[in-house]
Amino acid sequence: MSKPEGPETPAEQPTPEADERPLDFLEGKVEPAGRPVRKMLPLWAVAIIAVLIAGIGFVVFRYVLDDDGPANAECASVSGSGDDAKVEIVGCGDSAAFRVAARKDLSATGCAEGAYREMRTDKDLLCLMPNFLAGKCYVPDDPNQAFKVGSCEAQDAIRVTEELSNTSDPSPCPDGNGLGYPEPPVVFCLETPNAPRS
Repeated sequence: MSKPEGPETPAEQPTPEADERPLDFLEGKVEPAGRPVRKMLPLWAVAIIAVLIAGIGFVVFRYVLDDDGPANAECASVSGSGDDAKVEIVGCGDSAAFRVAARKDLSATGCAEGAYREMRTDKDLLCLMPNFLAGKCYVPDDPNQAFKVGSCEAQDAIRVTEELSNTSDPSPCPDGNGLGYPEPPVVFCLETPNAPRS
């Protein structure tokens, strides 16, 4: 008569495989099984990163993507004419009638030869040129002795077709129609879309 099968002896029972997870010898702990746990950044680090991203975004938008004026330009708005005129430094958007071409000491006799508007402040002599942007149309702003962005359909509109840097010679403009400034050297090529044709 055969011996009934009994439970396997401890030697015969399958032994669990040795835990192959590495030990953390500093703390005497076994690494948890499964995917490693991702550590969260401290709140102060997240705040610093957010501030840096916002700062970089502002710089990129202000100096790279913003096309409301030439790079590094300083612009001005002038109200009034003659001795009553007042100048204010503003951003180079459509509302800025003038671009600051040069700042000179108050002792300077005047601006370089050209169609500059000269304005004196408590500190400087400002040499101003129109804040023209290629592709836009402008109409006279007579009360302020300036030009402002206007409709290209206006009878007295002028259109800026191109801005040429590093030259004050308007001859490269179509038919030589341009307004040149020596300081800084720049030419605005102009056309009058609604002027009577001869």
